[in-house]
Amino acid sequence: MMEEFDLDLRTIHFVDTVNDNLVCCICQNPFIEPVISRCGHTFCQHCIFQALEASPVCPIDRATLDKENFEPAAKIICNMVNELLVYCPRYEQGCPHVGQRQFIESHLKNDCEYTVAPCELEECKELLLKKDLETHAETCKYRIMECNMCKKKLRAFELEDHYNLCPSEIITCQYCETSRPRSEHLSHIDDCPQFKVKCTYEEFGCAWSDQRQELANHLAACPFDSIKNYLHKQQQSEKTLLNELQHVRRENEALKRQQSESWQQIETLTHRLDMMFPGHFVIDPDIPEEARNESVLSENQRLNNELETLSANIASLELKQNMALMTETFRLQEEMQSLRAICHGLRMQMHYIMMDRKTSATNNASASGAAGGTGNNVRGGSDSNATNAMNRMRTWLDPTSSGPKQETKL
Repeated sequence: MMEEFDLDLRTIHFVDTVNDNLVCCICQNPFIEPVISRCGHTFCQHCIFQALEASPVCPIDRATLDKENFEPAAKIICNMVNELLVYCPRYEQGCPHVGQRQFIESHLKNDCEYTVAPCELEECKELLLKKDLETHAETCKYRIMECNMCKKKLRAFELEDHYNLCPSEIITCQYCETSRPRSEHLSHIDDCPQFKVKCTYEEFGCAWSDQRQELANHLAACPFDSIKNYLHKQQQSEKTLLNELQHVRRENEALKRQQSESWQQIETLTHRLDMMFPGHFVIDPDIPEEARNESVLSENQRLNNELETLSANIASLELKQNMALMTETFRLQEEMQSLRAICHGLRMQMHYIMMDRKTSATNNASASGAAGGTGNNVRGGSDSNATNAMNRMRTWLDPTSSGPKQETKL
């Protein structure tokens, strides 16, 4: 971001002495946006308006004034002031520029080499004088540079670390004094004949160490080479035993955890039982652990036996209840069957009565032309038949009656 300028024209320095007629009597500086009052005096617009806020009179002749009593000064006055020669506001920093006042702000923003500006590189943005930007660009740590060996483009501050890892850099082997690119150096170390190596059987106890080219001669005389099959077999057995040992240790830890959890459960159960049966499940710390274990096991066995006895008693009681319920159910079924038979008999009796009345009504209708006396006899006979039928039904329903009852099956 470029430096933002808020140039105050009152702070700039003029090259020559300024005519008094071009100087504001309030700020004692050449006019800036001059205005003329109705009384004929010229002031800087900002200065006179600020003075009127304190006292609404002319500073020269004390005439009453307000902001409406002013108008812009003649164009020639503005031109005369603007054409005065001034130094660059950065002349104390070294800028030698001299120009008209009207152009000094443009010079400061666009041409002055002593203003501050950021580095053109996006990652840097360091603030510098414009005159130093070109020199800074040549030394900026964010400038893009090319590796002389692999031609890879990197920032300047990354290039030094890259040189220590560049795969195209020529590396000299410290053992055999041969040279090759860094990318091939590691594979060369694995084959370098003068690289110091240890015996193949170092893990079995051989302390030999010398150049790789001498390893073959050493193995021919190494006492461990003659028993290498036995050594490898023992090594394999040792690995197997170690694996089994680790497996056993894991199982042991799992069993310990299970035992700990079991003891916690036993303690919790013992505490609950002690609350239910005080004095029977208190753990005495003086009693040996084995005795306590046997006591817990025997108590557990006793509780299991009691639970089995309770389960058998509950099953027996359930069976008795089922038998009693079945017997009661059969009795109720028999009573229901008897009630159904009684209802059926009542239904048959009611049907008989209705048929009897219907027959009587039919006989009365057929004898409608007979004499009144005869008709009375027929009605009397009909009423007598109905009364006899009701008496028979009551007798049949009466449980105290000794007469025969009709048995009806569903």
